[in-house]
Amino acid sequence: MGTWHSTGVIVLLGVVAILAVAGWLAVRLVTERKQRLEKQLQAMRRAAAEKAAAEKAAAEKAVAEKAATARAAAARLAERRATAEKAAAERVARDRAAVEQAIAEWAAAEQAEADRVQLKRATEERREAEEAGARIRAIEDAISEWIEAERDGSRLAAAVPAQPAKKTYTRTEAIHQQVRVGADLVEKEMQELEFIKNRIQAGVDFLPVEFKHTITDWKEGKAFRNNTFDDLKLKFRYKAYSIEDGYELLYMYSSWLAQQQQKLRVYIRLLGTDADKAESIQAAIEQAERNEREKYLEMDVDVIFTLRDIRSILEKLIEMETLLKELEEVCRKRSEQIIAPSWEAKGSL
Repeated sequence: MGTWHSTGVIVLLGVVAILAVAGWLAVRLVTERKQRLEKQLQAMRRAAAEKAAAEKAAAEKAVAEKAATARAAAARLAERRATAEKAAAERVARDRAAVEQAIAEWAAAEQAEADRVQLKRATEERREAEEAGARIRAIEDAISEWIEAERDGSRLAAAVPAQPAKKTYTRTEAIHQQVRVGADLVEKEMQELEFIKNRIQAGVDFLPVEFKHTITDWKEGKAFRNNTFDDLKLKFRYKAYSIEDGYELLYMYSSWLAQQQQKLRVYIRLLGTDADKAESIQAAIEQAERNEREKYLEMDVDVIFTLRDIRSILEKLIEMETLLKELEEVCRKRSEQIIAPSWEAKGSL
């Protein structure tokens, strides 16, 4: 029995020993496995970190490369744009210089032509003034001769046998004839002045309308697609220069009107009424009519008719003064279109 007890103890100790060894081995295996798992986890973490770092570096590199590419593209675009703007500025400068040169040449040619025309007109006016003065002196001489001949009981033109009698003119008829000639001349000049004024005004008034219509078509791509806004401004600035200048006519007709008014005073004086320079021609005409009507039965009706024609000439001269004021306004508008046109003042679209 003792032997079995001892054997059982030994077996029990062996089992305990085996269990202890097995437990130690199990703990060791668990520990080693845990260590391996931790090492694997650390390795995975290092790999993930290295992969993330590599991906971040690659992304940063790609962003940097894209930024560098964009900067290079922007630099090339800016360079091309600067080159294009420089070329466009040079082209505009050349076009502007060419237009200004053409304008200067045109202005010089116009000035030379204006000087030539002015010299010619001045010569013609001087000749006409001399002829008019000669006609007036001839009328006055003829009137004086007629008065002397009447006083001596003779006639201006003696009848010649076998020949038709020549027509003779009284003093008033001679003056009236010259007044009618002057009336026709004034009527003709007034129509010509009005025609020229209307022609210049049409060009001045139509130019802004044409510019607006052209810009509208240009914006819509219907016309001048290859032109810039500055090109169109230069085009219409040149058109403004091409409109006829009326300032020369303005000065010429102002002087001509003064001459015609002086002639009316001469006619009134020849009809027997001194026309005071301090009073108006209208007042002088009215005074001459009163003087003639006060003669009653001795009143000369031809004098009244002549004074009416003189008044008609005066009315036309007054109308011409109004036309000259309108011409001056048209000339001023033309100058504004050349110096400071609306399309230049705005500067841009």
